[in-house]
Amino acid sequence: MNAVPGLDGFDKELHARSFAGYGPKLQFESTFINLWMKDTETLFRDVVAVDGPRHLHEAASSGRGVIALPLHLGPSYAAIPMLAYEMPTTTLYNRMNFDEIRAASFPDLDFRGIRLGSTSAMRSGLTALREGRIFSMFPELDPRGVDEHHARIPFLGTTIMVPTGPVVLSHVSGAPMVPLTLRAVGDGRFRLKYHPAIPPPVSPGERRRSLLAVWDVIESELLAGDVGEWEMWFEFDRMLPQVWAIES
Repeated sequence: MNAVPGLDGFDKELHARSFAGYGPKLQFESTFINLWMKDTETLFRDVVAVDGPRHLHEAASSGRGVIALPLHLGPSYAAIPMLAYEMPTTTLYNRMNFDEIRAASFPDLDFRGIRLGSTSAMRSGLTALREGRIFSMFPELDPRGVDEHHARIPFLGTTIMVPTGPVVLSHVSGAPMVPLTLRAVGDGRFRLKYHPAIPPPVSPGERRRSLLAVWDVIESELLAGDVGEWEMWFEFDRMLPQVWAIES
């Protein structure tokens, strides 16, 4: 957090203490939400309030599928299967017992998982989108590391290296991107928020504009909530340009 001037007006020590408990809180909240996945009436009445689902369905009306971008804020992993309550969904994941979780918590959902590295992520995304499905992927970090498929952008008063994959997929497929967040609001309740769709770039030159639009949402959501609930603080050093330059 000390690396970002954009947080100089915040109590960084307070948010650092909050972040210290983020891992256990993430596990607890995700498990709690999963307990209700088979009881959709209770899930969406008493546990999760959904804000802006029209943005998802308006994006889907293009007929080219939707690229969903869940942000690493709050119990973010629990947000992904909730997409499948709206539309058939395929998700790209890194480390997750996907088949076991699906069988235990939401066996009847049209929800597929593609493990990162098992096949081409771009090809898998295009296949899902051509079928009119949601293709879900986290936008902030490629766990395989920073490479030529990254771009340097401004963020919180500094610059970072971020993946271009979601924007490239949007350009190639013509599918809009819909960022979403899942946050605790207190008393065992959560808010699932769909943001307005970001249109697909129509040329390679417009990709950067679309990438900046995605990260504008990430920055605004981060500043509007608990700064200490962004999982990417674990990886932030890897996102800084000087580290990437040394490693490459």
